[in-house]
Amino acid sequence: MDFRLVGDEHAGHEIIFKLKQWDDAICKMDVQNIIRLCQSDVSLFDIGFELQGVQAYQELWRRYAPFFQGEIKVFRRDINIFSRDGLAFLHCYSKLDHASGVATPEIPWCRTTLCFQKTAGEWLVAHQHISVPVDFETKVSKPIYFPD
Repeated sequence: MDFRLVGDEHAGHEIIFKLKQWDDAICKMDVQNIIRLCQSDVSLFDIGFELQGVQAYQELWRRYAPFFQGEIKVFRRDINIFSRDGLAFLHCYSKLDHASGVATPEIPWCRTTLCFQKTAGEWLVAHQHISVPVDFETKVSKPIYFPD
């Protein structure tokens, strides 16, 4: 996994390890493991809503699970990690798509930010923000696509 790191190099590599665990839990739709990787007061700003707390986040993933049947994979590009003193965040482009790697045209890339806080020696997700650009004149989202 290619990434750019600013700050504490050791912490940055711990974040990459945690990101791989996160992506694996998402691909398996392992809601319990997703929640285990979060702070109890985790917050999420998604494209159409926001939520607060691990129970709300858990319910969200339970609602998402039926939409992700079969082999899925988290694809990421342009990963940037900033880490220091028990706090880290990363931002990248990401999307969930078929594990085969054959792009699904109607699934665009999103802008993703994950914030991690180290608690009792473990990095946990404290906040996630997912967005897509919007054309302010037309008020229509502008999907992000990258060439294959």
